[in-house]
Formats: sequence, structure tokens, C-alpha cells
Amino acid sequence: MKRVVAIISIAALLFLALYNLTDYPLTWFDEGSHLHVPKTLVRFGVYADYSSEGFRYYGPTVGVGPTVMLPIAAAFKLFGIGLLQARLVMVLYLLAATYAFYRLATVLGGHRLAWVATALLVTSRGVSLIEYGRQVLGEVPGLFFMVAGLSLWLAAWEKAGWGRLVGVGLLLGLAMITKNQYLLVLVPTIGLAWLANLVYYRTAPQRVFVIPGLVSIACWALWQIYMIVYLGPATASENLEMLRQQTASAALVFSPGLMKESLKYLLSQDVYLGMLLPVLVYGFVISLPRQREGQRWGTLFILVVLNLTWYVVASIGWPRYAFPGLTIASLFVAGFFQRLTEGFWVGGKALWQALRGREPDLQRHALRWALLVLLLMMIVRPLLYTVRQVVLPPPNIPVKMAAYLEQHVPHDALIETFEPEMGFLTDHNYHFAPTIILQQAVRHVWLGGPPPSEGYDFVQKEHPDYVLVGPFAHWIDLYPEDMLTEHYRLVARFEHSWPLEYELYETNE
Repeated sequence: MKRVVAIISIAALLFLALYNLTDYPLTWFDEGSHLHVPKTLVRFGVYADYSSEGFRYYGPTVGVGPTVMLPIAAAFKLFGIGLLQARLVMVLYLLAATYAFYRLATVLGGHRLAWVATALLVTSRGVSLIEYGRQVLGEVPGLFFMVAGLSLWLAAWEKAGWGRLVGVGLLLGLAMITKNQYLLVLVPTIGLAWLANLVYYRTAPQRVFVIPGLVSIACWALWQIYMIVYLGPATASENLEMLRQQTASAALVFSPGLMKESLKYLLSQDVYLGMLLPVLVYGFVISLPRQREGQRWGTLFILVVLNLTWYVVASIGWPRYAFPGLTIASLFVAGFFQRLTEGFWVGGKALWQALRGREPDLQRHALRWALLVLLLMMIVRPLLYTVRQVVLPPPNIPVKMAAYLEQHVPHDALIETFEPEMGFLTDHNYHFAPTIILQQAVRHVWLGGPPPSEGYDFVQKEHPDYVLVGPFAHWIDLYPEDMLTEHYRLVARFEHSWPLEYELYETNE
């Protein structure tokens, strides 16, 4: 029976990971931006973004690390440049992250807990593992390195050798390099776990925390130093300025209104059917025993609480910012139901006997079955939604727009746009609005800042041959309609439903 369940689970995961891979999700701003770097590396031998004025050494080069960019560049080198090749690399990360998470859950509570926790991880709409894992984003590759490091780390407490602890630090450091978000989560987690061990648990030697902490921070710091040396001091200062503005507009916001919305999301039906709060209470309680098992759960509990607290209190409230915490929370959800259902025991025969009056504890059996049904709904309901999204994606509007450009627009014509995915799908001469516009857009939309169009006048000054207005430009009205209608004429529009709309304008001059 176990083998049948394993085969069905693996087949389902492969289907969710691979079916309609280039059509769901539709490629968009973030993915397009990340894809510029491996494409530029393969075409020109430069680790950078690009635009009509030349290479841009800031932006996506620091948004996602070389752990994503270099494997995709290798795939492009071997099999040609294409979205399918890039996303197949991401699928490998998705499968590896799922397996590493299963191993982590096994260390904590055995195979039954691991299967339920992994099922929750894969299907939860709050986590959105399948959606993120099929795109060129940093969340899932970072998750792979994080859970692989955590799995090795928690197992290493029994035999805390230097080599194993250095390996833990390397894995956690690679997670931080992959996406800076993991730096914000892992460094304070290691620090607080070390402090908790010193003053409360006192079950592990200090090197269990000090070595992984120092090695992981050293990995991240070495990559930053390399980027500064490679990019040069001037560009490094641009990177730091962009990071400062991004932090101010998205990572350290402290807006009461956004706090309310973020908390509302965490307590919504999308996040484990609204069960997150009682699960966190359960997680706190099982972290209290001053034993090795309690300390393991306590370390993971620190990670979850740190990430979700930052997400609610200081972040802009994008669900992706809660990704690390919600992934680890699925372990606590599984443990919560495991305790209440007596190890996920179905007990159909016992329930039948109780119903016939031959066993006295009918209420206990009925409660266990009710909880099992709730757990099943927690897995199946979002799974059906994800299957529908994978099987019936919306029309691929970006690809249609790219095909039109290939047929009707010369490659040497200058196209102004804020849609980096187009720069990956075709080889036209694009001028991309600066990445800093995105930070201005965040402040405009969420914090009431000035519209980005007020300080961006490339179209008015340079008079490009075409202006391509896509979802992100529409979102912030980067190219005002009155300016476009005065100097340009609409030549093509591809749309499905907002915000899936691309409009191409050609100059009247």
C-alpha cells in the first residue's frame, strides 16, 4: 500500500510540475527580469541585465543569485535559449525542494508526518509552491537549500561534527545567496536559536549554532564582495542605493493599513483553511520541553514566527514575503493533526463498532474522523484549484505579443517598454524603464507616493519608434494616455482580462 501511495504521489507531483509548463503561469515582470541575466551571459558573456543603452549591472543581478542564473545559462548553452529550458531547470529545483522537505519532516516525525506535511506544502494556496516553482523566481531554489540545510542541521545535533556543521552553513548560505529574503529569516533564526540554547534548552554544544551561522554569513558576504569587485565600485553603489530604496518601500514599511491586510491574509481560508493561529499555539507548546525534540521544533518555530512577524509588521504584504515561514508552518499543521487524530489513524472498523454500540467512545472516534475530513479538505480543495490552473491556463498573451513583434517590427527599431519578459521572448532593441521605477511604483500604489510617470520622460525626450505598454506599465500608468495619443498610434492590442493586456504604439513622426 505504501508503495502505491508513493507512486501516485510522485506521478501527481510530476504532473503538477511539468504539464503546460510554458503556459502556466504566464511569464511576467519578475520572471522576465531574472531571465535577462542568463540570456545576456550566454549571448555576450556578461553577467548583467541589458537595455538599448548597454549592460545594466544592477537589478536582477542582485534580486536572484547565481544558484539560479548559472544553471539556466548552462541549459541555454546546451539546448538553446527558451522559456521551456529555463523552467525545466526550475522544475528540477521544485522536485529537489519537495524531496528535501520530505526528508526534513522525516527527521522530525517519521514518514507518515512527512507525507502529510509534504502534501500540505505542495497543495497550499498560501504557499503556492507549484506556481512559484514553475517560474524563474528565487523562492523555491532558496527553499531547497534552506530545508536541505535544516534537515542536515537538526540531524547533526546527535553527531555535531565540524564537517557536517560546515555543510549546514554552506547550504544555508546558498539559500541566502539565492534570495536575500532568506538572509532576513535565517540569520536571526540561528542567532535566536543559539540564545535559546544558552539560556533555556542547554542540550547542544555552542558550535552547533556558531559554525553554521559564521559559515552561512561568510558565504553571503563573499558573494557580495565578488559582486562589488566584478561590477566595480560605482555600480556597487547603485546596487546599494537600489537596495536601500527597495528596503524602504517594501521591506521596512510599518504601515498600519498594510499590517491589517497582511494579518487578514494569514488568517484567511487560503492559508491552511484559516487554521494557522491554533497551529502556531500548538507549535509554541511543543517547543517548550527542554529536550532535543522540543528544541528542534522550537528552532523551526522561531523561523516561522520571525518570518510571519516581519511579513505582518514591516513588509509591503506581498504573499511571497511569507513564503519561507508558511512552508515550514506546514510541518506544524501536520503535527497538529497527527496529535489530534492519534497518528492519522482512520479506524473505520472502530467507528463502525462504536456506532453499533459495541464500543463506548463514539465521540472520540467521531471527532477524529471530523478532523481527518478537515485535513483532507485542506489538501484536496487547493489541489483541485491548482490542477484547474495548470490544465486550463489563460491565453498566452505575452507569447502572442512576441509573435506579432517578430512578424511586424524590425529588430533594429527602438521599443520603449516596462515589460522585461518581452526582452526575453524576442531579440528586439528594447529600452527598459529603470528598475528603480518599480520601487517608486510600490510607494505610489501602497503608500501614496507620487506616480512614477512624473519623473520619467524617456518617451518625450528620445521619441522611440514604438512604445509597448503591458501589464506593469498599465498598473502604474507609466505612459500617460494623452502623451501616447498625441505622438503615437495604436497598431496592435492583445488582451484577455485585466491585467493581461499588451498594447503596441508606433510613432507618428
